[in-house]
Amino acid sequence: MILKLLPRLGNVRYGLCGFGLLIVSYALFFFDPVEIIKSAKLKFVEGSFAYQLWQKPPVKVYINVYIFNVTNADRFLSGQDDKLNVVEIGPYVYWEELENTNCTFYSNDTVTYVPRRKLHFELKSSVGNPETDRIIIPNLPLLGFSSMLKNSPMFVNLVFNSLVNYLDSQPLLDLTVKEFLWGYDDRLVKMASNVLPTWINFAKFGLLDRMLDEGTNVVRMTVPSNKQKLRPYSIDQFNGSPILHQWVKNDERPQMNKCSLNASSEGLLFPRHLTTDMNFLIYRKAFCRTFPATYSSTSETPDGYPVFLYKFLPSVFNSSLDDNKCYCPKDGCLPPGLSDISPCYYNIPVAVSFPHFYGGDPSLMDHVNGLSPDKEKHESTIAVQPDLGIPLAVNIKIQLNLVMKRTTNYGNRVEKFNGLTLPICWLKLEVKGLPKSLNSLLYLCFNLGPVLVKAIVALTASMGFFLVGLTVRRFGKDQQKHHQQQQQQQQQQQLQLTNGSDGRRGCYGDGGDGGDDDGDNDHDDDDDYDGDDGTVESGLITKHKSGQQDSGKWYLPLHIVPTSSVVVVEYSQDYARSR
Repeated sequence: MILKLLPRLGNVRYGLCGFGLLIVSYALFFFDPVEIIKSAKLKFVEGSFAYQLWQKPPVKVYINVYIFNVTNADRFLSGQDDKLNVVEIGPYVYWEELENTNCTFYSNDTVTYVPRRKLHFELKSSVGNPETDRIIIPNLPLLGFSSMLKNSPMFVNLVFNSLVNYLDSQPLLDLTVKEFLWGYDDRLVKMASNVLPTWINFAKFGLLDRMLDEGTNVVRMTVPSNKQKLRPYSIDQFNGSPILHQWVKNDERPQMNKCSLNASSEGLLFPRHLTTDMNFLIYRKAFCRTFPATYSSTSETPDGYPVFLYKFLPSVFNSSLDDNKCYCPKDGCLPPGLSDISPCYYNIPVAVSFPHFYGGDPSLMDHVNGLSPDKEKHESTIAVQPDLGIPLAVNIKIQLNLVMKRTTNYGNRVEKFNGLTLPICWLKLEVKGLPKSLNSLLYLCFNLGPVLVKAIVALTASMGFFLVGLTVRRFGKDQQKHHQQQQQQQQQQQLQLTNGSDGRRGCYGDGGDGGDDDGDNDHDDDDDYDGDDGTVESGLITKHKSGQQDSGKWYLPLHIVPTSSVVVVEYSQDYARSR
């Protein structure tokens, strides 16, 4: 369409179009439209793309459960084997459905919400059917209560021991995977819930059931703002408090306690324009504490999108470090590689670690066979697209362990487990794929958008320079043409002055009249100039000859100076005297 219109445009319009296209290309180059699209998409307001990505994530987070199945229960309990033999079974795969409900925005750039989580089993990705697969697993309520009551009075220990014998509770149980994860009838737990309902508020015990029983939690999160000083998407308060009460006393300043929230994140969204010196704290209530995610390297996804890799370093579970000392239980810190989370689980001595005690103290494996820590298999990583602040790959691995204190107060049923750290299971939280909407945004921002912008910039710049150059060239030609036209007009005007009103006036030495000029050669003796065949040069004066006789008539030819519009008439002194 533009090319069709170009012939109709004048030089000025050519120039204006050219300069306009150059301005457009300049604007596209310095004001990246792809960045404008990113900002619009990731603006955190109700109904925006970023809000929908956070409020009800279309990304499926898979929870892979690996269980340590005891294979020598009878031999260990009878004393034939000194160590427990365990075999890892799994994964049993669930995917998490998350929805942040009751969202309310406030003028101080925060939003409050109530997270709701629900797990769905995925049989096709699992190693077996949890309803039929059976495992032998430590009796967590029995062993946990036994370890918890270690420092209780002797009377309490005797009563508990009698109750255990009466109920015939066994330290190792044969259960289905579903019973272990989602709850089974345990007479000890049922009795405890009847006697102490405010402490044990459940009649069945299931590992995932207890971990996901988060209740109703109100979270307040900061949102991106130009005037905001706090890091976007960080947790400002949890249940109305900026501190984690299981680790921090009410009278302690939360910013002075390293085991508080400290602007941690749930890991759904991160700030935009990340730099390599930025690290994060990840918080999830099920794990009872924050986990520092430290920048490790810059990499790419299989689709070629640049990402920052963040890792949970082995030092995360080293309680001897100053950053982790607040996680130490009252009776002393756990060995490196373990972190106590008992305050979140009814004070039962549960601890978290990396799978197979990766990065932990080697002594943790002294009494258990079947563990093989491996960095590639057992370290945790998060891949975040630094420009968008969106996690594209998640691979977090956490192991749950039961820490048995040394005690001999309960007889032979639990004595074999004194001083042991029992690996129970480990979980792998991962994102296997991205939704179509997020893939489309990534493709637009990193594949199609930059190429399209470069092409448009190159095209508009080329057309702009072409039109400007064409304008200059046409202007030059027009000026030259105009100059030539002026020159011709001046020549014609001078001819009229010298040849008469009709452009043919002659100059006669005898002062005769001019006649009609019917051609270049007139031989009719009418006093006109008859051409070259009737002239004799005499300097610049032409003398007319009629045949062989001199007519005596003198003519003055025109002399036009080249490259000039001036007509010069020259004559000799003889001609002047004759006049």
